[in-house]
Amino acid sequence: VTISFDGTIVLSNDLKHWPRSSGSKVLECFLFNNAKNLTLTSSGKGLIDGNGGKWWGIPGIGYLVRQENRPRLMRFEYCSDLTVENLILKNSPYWTFFAGQVNGLTVRYTDIDVRRTNIDRHDIIDLTAFNTDGFDVTGRN
Repeated sequence: VTISFDGTIVLSNDLKHWPRSSGSKVLECFLFNNAKNLTLTSSGKGLIDGNGGKWWGIPGIGYLVRQENRPRLMRFEYCSDLTVENLILKNSPYWTFFAGQVNGLTVRYTDIDVRRTNIDRHDIIDLTAFNTDGFDVTGRN
C-alpha cells in the first residue's frame, strides 16, 4: 500500500473538537497499527503540519496546562516493511514520529521542523515546544 502526500496537510487547531478516547485522551494525528508493506511518500516533498503552536500554548505555561495530553504526529505500532520518505513533518503537537515494535523500517529524505518562530535556529522561546521528539523507534531491522 502506498499513500502519497503531494501537497500540504495542515491539521486542525480546534483543540476542543479534537478526537478523543472515552477517557478524554486525545487521539494521534496519524495512527497505523499492524500495517504491512506500507509506504508513505511524496512525488516532491509533502508537508504535514501538526499546528503544534496551538497545542504548546503560552511559552512556559502551555505544558502546565496540557502536559502530555497532546497527539503524536505519526504513530506506527507493530508494523512491518514500512517506508517513510520525501516528507516534511512540521510542528508536531507532541512526539513527531513514534514507531513501536516495527520490523523493517526505512526512513529517508524526511525532515522534521519544530519551532515557534521562523528564525533558522532555536532560541529560548522555541525550547518551550516541549516533548516534540524527532524519531522514536523500537523493534528490529
